[in-house]
Amino acid sequence: MRWSGGERISWWVLAAASFLLAVEAEPQGYLLISAPRNGRISWVKLPEDGNFQGLSPVVLIDDGLRHPQGIAIDEKRKKLYVADPDVQKIYSYQLEVKGDMLTTDGRQSILAENAESRWVTVDGVGNVFFSDEPRNRILKVSAENVLRGVNTPEVVYSGGSLAEVSEPGGVAVDNFDVYWTNKRFGTQAGSLVRGREVPKGPAQDTVSVLAKNSIKSYGVCISLGNVFYTNYEKSVYGVKKTGGPVGEVTSSLKHPRGCAWDKDGTVYVADRGAGAVYSFPGNMAEITSADVTKSFDYEDAFGLAVIVAEPTSTGLLSGIFDFFR
Repeated sequence: MRWSGGERISWWVLAAASFLLAVEAEPQGYLLISAPRNGRISWVKLPEDGNFQGLSPVVLIDDGLRHPQGIAIDEKRKKLYVADPDVQKIYSYQLEVKGDMLTTDGRQSILAENAESRWVTVDGVGNVFFSDEPRNRILKVSAENVLRGVNTPEVVYSGGSLAEVSEPGGVAVDNFDVYWTNKRFGTQAGSLVRGREVPKGPAQDTVSVLAKNSIKSYGVCISLGNVFYTNYEKSVYGVKKTGGPVGEVTSSLKHPRGCAWDKDGTVYVADRGAGAVYSFPGNMAEITSADVTKSFDYEDAFGLAVIVAEPTSTGLLSGIFDFFR
């Protein structure tokens, strides 16, 4: 096939535009960290090569929080949720990505109150789940009520009728199931428990205990088919979402708390005792020990969450085509 000069130019313009679009559309990942003692939420941009050297966390929120612990991000709606147990509230913030910077619109909203929640999570639809440790409850504010501003949660699972809810800690969801850890009698009630997001029939028929290896567990996060959780000191464990043998990823940390998956291949763990954030490969076919490396220092690191934001490319393409008109 022979192309005219104009067609060749057009082809090269389209090829160049496609290439530049692919480059510019590379997702930008940000890791958010909570520091309860300082009442602060910070972020760091995730480096493509995994090397955090020279990068320092940037403060996102340092006012209006008492003791923030668990955090979660609704990626579709760019909302940050923060569990602040000292005031018995879960707050929400609208996130904005500006260039390489992550900010909020400056407004703080109350998603739920009157629940001493230390951990929070959100599914892809926008349903927000959180644990109420003293009252032994897993609570939920539906996506519909989030939009309507109705901040009265519904009880999904309760320790009053279900032994598998025993001072629940961390929570995680995958659009089908909700996972939680227990901070009391974990070797009996379950260190890690799975239940349907929307129970059908008796609650006990929708709940499965995935692990009973730790008396007291804290954070939990999902990485594809794996679920990872932390205990009260030293260890990070993992198990398949479908169940099976529990594997110890590491026992070399001090006081691991929250964890988060970067939507690619890395799981990050906050070590409150060491004042640092660590990482390890999370997409393992079999849960086993892994090389855990220190990513960066962060005093009183507790909760973690990841947001992956797609930059806009409209302006770039428009400029290219305007140039060749």
